[in-house]
Order: sequence, then C-alpha cells, then structure tokens
Amino acid sequence: MSTTPRLAIVAIVLLVVGLVAGFFVGQGVVPTKTVTVTAPGAGVGVTATVTVPVTVTVPAPVPTEVYRFRMATFYLAGDPAFEIATTFAKLVEEMSGGRIKIEVFQAGELGFPVTEIVDATARGVVEIAIFYTSYLAAQDPIFALAGAKTGPLSDPWELLEYVRAVEDLVNATFSKWGVVYVGPMIYGEPEIAVFRVPIAKLDDVKGKIMRASGLSAVFWSRLGAQTVMMPAGELYTALQLGTVDGLEWTDFVANYRLGFHEVAKYVIAPTKGYNLHSEAAVHAFLIVNPDVWAKLPKELKTIIRTACYATYWYGAELVTKLNMEYRQRWLQAGATIVELPAEDLKRIIDVGVELHVEYAKMSPEAREYVLRVLRVWKELGYYEWANALEKALEAASLLK
Repeated sequence: MSTTPRLAIVAIVLLVVGLVAGFFVGQGVVPTKTVTVTAPGAGVGVTATVTVPVTVTVPAPVPTEVYRFRMATFYLAGDPAFEIATTFAKLVEEMSGGRIKIEVFQAGELGFPVTEIVDATARGVVEIAIFYTSYLAAQDPIFALAGAKTGPLSDPWELLEYVRAVEDLVNATFSKWGVVYVGPMIYGEPEIAVFRVPIAKLDDVKGKIMRASGLSAVFWSRLGAQTVMMPAGELYTALQLGTVDGLEWTDFVANYRLGFHEVAKYVIAPTKGYNLHSEAAVHAFLIVNPDVWAKLPKELKTIIRTACYATYWYGAELVTKLNMEYRQRWLQAGATIVELPAEDLKRIIDVGVELHVEYAKMSPEAREYVLRVLRVWKELGYYEWANALEKALEAASLLK
C-alpha cells in the first residue's frame, strides 16, 4: 500500500492539533459591550441603546515555568537521524508555546558513552534521551529483541504493528532500568552491510572482522565473522586502516554521510521480506527521567508523546525517500551492491529463527515477546518466517 495517503492524514492531524491549540491560546471570553447609536430622523436625532458582542483577543499567558532539557543521542550530526531528533525538539518547543526547550547532543558530547545513555537518564545527568536498545542487548533479552534483529518486516507501517504488539514489554523493561518509556521515535529501514573487501555471498564473511552490535553481532558471528563493537566516531578510520573488514550501521543514507562509500566498495543490500541482520526496526525509543516526568503538567506530557509519534512518521517518510536516493549515490561512487542468492535467503531465516528461539529461553518475558513476534508475522502474511519459528518453538517446548 502506498504511504502517501497515510502520511497526508498524519500531516492533516498535526495541522488540526496546531489550529485547536492556537484557538484556545489566542481567544479569551467573548464579552458584550453597550454602545449608543444615534441616527438622523426628520431633523431630530433618534437615539437607541443596543448591546453587541465584541471579540477580545487575549495574549497567551507568559509561562510560569520553562522546562529546559538536555537530550542525549547516539548519533553524529551528519546522520539524518540526528536531524530527526532536532526536529522533535523544535516540534515540542512550538507545540508547548516555548514551555519546553530541548538541547540535542551528539554521541559522546556529554562525556559518557552511548551504552550509558539509559543510566545517565535514570540518574538525571540528562532529562531526556533517545536510546537504541541493542546497546544493552547483553544485559537484557528484551532490549536485545527490541533492537535490530533479522526478520521480514520492511516498512514503517509493519514496524508500528510490531511495536504495538510488544510495547508493554518494552515499557516494563525500561521501567526496570529506572526511566520512563514514551514511545518509538526513529524509524530504521532494513539495514545494509558494507565491506572494504569483496563479498558476494554469506559464506564470504567467514573470518572477516565486523563491527556489529546486539543481535546483529550474534547474527554475523553465527555466519563465521569475528564481531567487535565500536561507536560511530571510530568507524571510518577503522574501515580505512583495515581494523575492520566490514560493518553494519543502519541504511544507505547514514553510511554514505559518514563517508563509508570512500573506503568500502561492497554493499550487501537487504532483500524485501528476508532482509539481512536487521528487519525494519526502531532505532531510537524516547525515554525520560522519572522525576522530571512526574513534575511535568499533564498537557506537556501529552505534547511530548504527540511529538514523539509525529516525529516517527516524519522520519519514516524522510528516511525512506533518502534511502532510495542514496542507494544511487553509492553506485555512482563505484560501489558494488550485492543481492544475495536464494540459498542465502533461506539461511537468513534459519539463523534468524535460531536466534529468536535462543532468546525466548532467557526469561518468561522474552518468551512472551517472541510469541507475539510469531503472531505479528502471521498477521502480516510472512508465513515462511512464521511457520519456521512456530516449528522451532514447538520443538523447544516454548509454545503455550
């Protein structure tokens, strides 16, 4: 289904929200005023007293308190997702009439690594943040599953169906880590993998050193790669010097803007319905410090939630459009874009299902999460994936 009509609806809804808010801010009570009207009549003034309604415009009240938040991200300024995060901040300020001002920071700019964003938010080092759960995949199976994982989901509408199915589990997990979950904010396209050495099929990654995180790292290790974790700021140099042979870092756009096309000329592209190490995923959930959230007036909480979901759709449209454009830029830069052979697509399902079953064994919550993933795949018609996962869960005695 085309996304254009749906995106138009989103835009209309946001416009209506803005107009309604403007109406209540700009209009006061409509009082009445008594005026005397004198009209000439046969040389004698005829006087009548009438009461007419008069609309009085009342200026918006000056906010009694302005909330100033520092927002931690794990992106660099050149990444389109960083632009999306700054758009969120601007939207919140506009919707709140200036009552909330958010300053957005790049990865590492505040003095702590991206893996500590949740902890920094919980402790109040920052008031608000966006976080990619794969960074804590080793500490919590729900965070691992909620990050990038292999699967068939391929667009923002499918992803939102999936998020709605597991949102209470993600919310509860963030609560355990001491922060308030608000919602999904950054949509991520199915990811690519880039290499500085020739790659034509999955077997070619054996023995290669790859930067990867979360379940993506487990996926590549199962294919024989040696995986290491590195933040964004180190990746270009690592590719250039041969410290790593390849890496996964989101889509065609972000990889190009970080300059990887200059030092990595081989790209494995996702195949729709199969993808690679990551199906369409939430690259960033919005979280808030609990004390800050508790002090916010109800209407400001509603504004933050509304802006979060509006930003998700704004970013989804932007990223989808840019991704098609930047795929061509990779080709123009001399890259070889590899589409995997059919036997590798079957292998992706096998490894992906294996990982889902493995994580389902880690906790009752993780098992429930995977069972809901199974239901979503069935509802969306991805029967090859669903049937394989159901069979594997049954064999492991994990079906209810």
